[in-house]
Amino acid sequence: MEQPLTHPAAQDAQAAARAYALSWQRMMVRIWTDRIALMGAVGTGRLLRSVDRSGFAAQGADMRLAFRFVQYGLYVDRGTGNGYRPGNGGRLESLAAANARPHTRRRERRPWLSVSWAISREVIKNEMARLWGDAFRGAFDRIAGG
Repeated sequence: MEQPLTHPAAQDAQAAARAYALSWQRMMVRIWTDRIALMGAVGTGRLLRSVDRSGFAAQGADMRLAFRFVQYGLYVDRGTGNGYRPGNGGRLESLAAANARPHTRRRERRPWLSVSWAISREVIKNEMARLWGDAFRGAFDRIAGG
C-alpha cells in the first residue's frame, strides 16, 4: 500500500505537480486542436470536435492523464487508413477498380498528434523531475541539518 506523502516539501511538490499536470493536459488539447486546424485535417470536423481530456487521477507522485479522440485520428496522423497502407502511394484499389482509372487523390501524413506528443512528453517529464527533485533536496537538507 502506498504511503501518504506527509513531509511538507513533498506535499508542496505534490500540489505543484498536480496543478502543472492539469494545466499541461489542457494545453495538449489546445495544441492538438490547433494543429488539426492548421494542417487542414478538419474534413467533417469530427476529429477536431473529438479531441478532449478524458481523465485525471493522482495519488502521491503517481499521476495518470487520459485523452480521447476518434480512432481515425491516428490514421490521419500517420497518413494511412482504410484501403491505404504506407508505400502504396496513396492509391485506393477499390476506387481505381470502380472508376476504371487510377485514383489520383493521395493521403498525406498530417502529424497533429505524434510530433507534439513526443515533444510535450519530454517537457512534462523534465518539469516533474525538477519539482520532485527540488522537494527531495529540501526534505533531505532539513533532515541532514543543512
